[in-house]
Amino acid sequence: MDEAKRKQFIARLSRALGRDQEMCPAFVEDFDYSHGPQETMFKDLNKDQILTMFKEQCQRVGTKFVETTPDKLGETILAAIEDWGNGKVVFPSTPEVDEYKLKELFEQDAANNGGTRTYFQWDPAKGREECISNTANADIGITFPYCGIAETATVVQASGEESGRAISLLPTTHIAVLYTDTINPRMTQTMENLAERYHNDPSKFPTNICLISGPSRTADIELVTVDGAHGPIQVTYVLVNR
Repeated sequence: MDEAKRKQFIARLSRALGRDQEMCPAFVEDFDYSHGPQETMFKDLNKDQILTMFKEQCQRVGTKFVETTPDKLGETILAAIEDWGNGKVVFPSTPEVDEYKLKELFEQDAANNGGTRTYFQWDPAKGREECISNTANADIGITFPYCGIAETATVVQASGEESGRAISLLPTTHIAVLYTDTINPRMTQTMENLAERYHNDPSKFPTNICLISGPSRTADIELVTVDGAHGPIQVTYVLVNR
């Protein structure tokens, strides 16, 4: 934009704002940032109230949720898979998989379910192409988000070698396993937690962080709602109370 067009553009803004001058103002006062409601909103909520808010928002955006405990996590995941019609399931190589012995559980299930459920583990040792191709034709993807946001029923999903972002984006169904004690009231606290987590070692910051708020849905073209345009059309949050 050349200087003449820039001045014309700013002049229109000035008139819309009711300013006398037609051209770019020589000085603009700094905005008063002393009042920040985002810092205090929902700060008095306890964990139970935060979880209730999260569940209410899940219902509003069409996200299923089930509650469980660590000792019943495996059977709860299998029930969620069956609830969405079984099929091919892709899961990550994150520490939670080892902690809850999910790989062994899935191998045992695959050997005994008569082919109704098959499993593929995302593993960087298998190579990117194999991981992507298997995830692209999977029916269900399982992930372990870093935390949740109650105000919008959002899960904060980090991507990396152990859990590629394709797991939460390409399959028709997404099952996210979320610890209830990691749910924050709002985006404000979530960003603070992320900054604190990676401040001392920025090199560990993931290659990508997705904020996922339920099933994929858009209406940005002629206000026609389209499901699955940018990701899964079915989502279940497995809420783990530990």
